[in-house]
Amino acid sequence: MVEYTCSRLCFKADVIEPLGENDSFVVHTPDGAFLFTKTDFYSVFSNVVKTESYQEGRIYSYSRLPQKAMQFLISDRHKTGKYTKKSIRQKDLVGEDIRAKIKEAGLLWHNSPNNPLVDGEVLKKWDNLIEEWIGDKTLPLIIRKETSKRGQAFTHPCGREIIVSDNTVAIWVFSNVLKGKIFTLHEIKELLRRNELPMVFMATKDIKTKAKYTKPLGYNPLANWKLCHIRPVGFNTGKCIGDLDISEIE
Repeated sequence: MVEYTCSRLCFKADVIEPLGENDSFVVHTPDGAFLFTKTDFYSVFSNVVKTESYQEGRIYSYSRLPQKAMQFLISDRHKTGKYTKKSIRQKDLVGEDIRAKIKEAGLLWHNSPNNPLVDGEVLKKWDNLIEEWIGDKTLPLIIRKETSKRGQAFTHPCGREIIVSDNTVAIWVFSNVLKGKIFTLHEIKELLRRNELPMVFMATKDIKTKAKYTKPLGYNPLANWKLCHIRPVGFNTGKCIGDLDISEIE
């Protein structure tokens, strides 16, 4: 977890961008300390990420503290100077009674005829496409790890190209799943060859300079839906990509 101090709430791109999606950072201000994960920041402060101030100037600050930041306010540090789980716990703004009602509404929605279900055949064809993709050694594999290198590609010791991405590719895939759109392996190859398969959330100046694949995801690709992980997808290892066995990546 990284920390920095400012005279008001501000976001420093050079500190935040190298972080992993679930890594945390703390901003100390006269109004208190605020704890964010990178995912929190991109989700709640998506407007900040898109500003010229953040992208080019590498810093964005608020003249007045926004209300949406209050959910990230944390208590003071203990005398040890370290945050404990207790000290970084966010205030419960919901409560158990309301939370129970939310769960009840969620079950109603899950079983509702208005819930847009994905065609089983579409899912099956995408599963088959992924298996074909893995089996075709001429195609690069896309991995969500070391996302500070988004869009960059390198050759794995086994000889296969590896592309670094974030959640962009997963979001792009699921947006097509919701539309019922299927791709062939040949079409995927062409998208990659023409740099038309979205690989990054936003093509920043740094990405354009360093990356091989720079196609941005675009605005609102899921039409007001949000993609979340049902099962863990991390490697749970500090190894760099080149040290991972290719079968593990596959």
